[in-house]
Amino acid sequence: MIGDRRVIGVIPARAGSRRMIGKNTRMLAGRPMIGWTLAAARASQVLDRIVVSSDDPAVLELAAEMGCPAPFVRPAALSGPDASVIDAVEHALGQVGGDWDYVVLLQPTSPLRRAEDIDAAVSLAESAGAAAVVSVSPLSKPAAFHVQMQAGGGLQAPPDTLVDTYVVNGAVYVARPDRLWRERSFRPEGAVGYMMPVERGWDVDTADEFAACDARLRADTAQEIRGQAT
Repeated sequence: MIGDRRVIGVIPARAGSRRMIGKNTRMLAGRPMIGWTLAAARASQVLDRIVVSSDDPAVLELAAEMGCPAPFVRPAALSGPDASVIDAVEHALGQVGGDWDYVVLLQPTSPLRRAEDIDAAVSLAESAGAAAVVSVSPLSKPAAFHVQMQAGGGLQAPPDTLVDTYVVNGAVYVARPDRLWRERSFRPEGAVGYMMPVERGWDVDTADEFAACDARLRADTAQEIRGQAT
């Protein structure tokens, strides 16, 4: 809760994946990948309720083990590769019931996102009076490193607008339910960006991205252990 605002977090985790089968439950730095998102959600100071929506029994079991009350089995119609995440979120909130001021979408493919990112994004939505907040990261390389390739292989500098370009990293989406249901988008007109550092903005979709996040999480864990020992 933030002030008197009620906040619900929804973690959608369907079983299928075009590129990485079973990636949500694949072991990542010592825990299933979705476990990192569950841990961040549970550590959040603003989420009043956490809901996991999945058609994968392994995901639902893990969610229950990690203290997420009553995960919801997603209907088959909302479980295919072309299923809308908006429809899945709407189904989950319909199952929970109640009135919510903010709904927070937390995709399990963003294992480096922290509880502080969730809390800061919701706080930004409240302080800015925004229709929605979307987490973004700077480009991994400064604009000066980007080029456009022309016909024949010639290179030229990118448009000046690239200087002000950021990446929607998929880690945190915050929306007001009324706007979400009306516009069917977590990026409606009036959405604002919450800035996350590049190193926390990874969205896992390939084996290489999975390996990079595994290495990053192991390094962070080792650093925490060293810090506790000193």
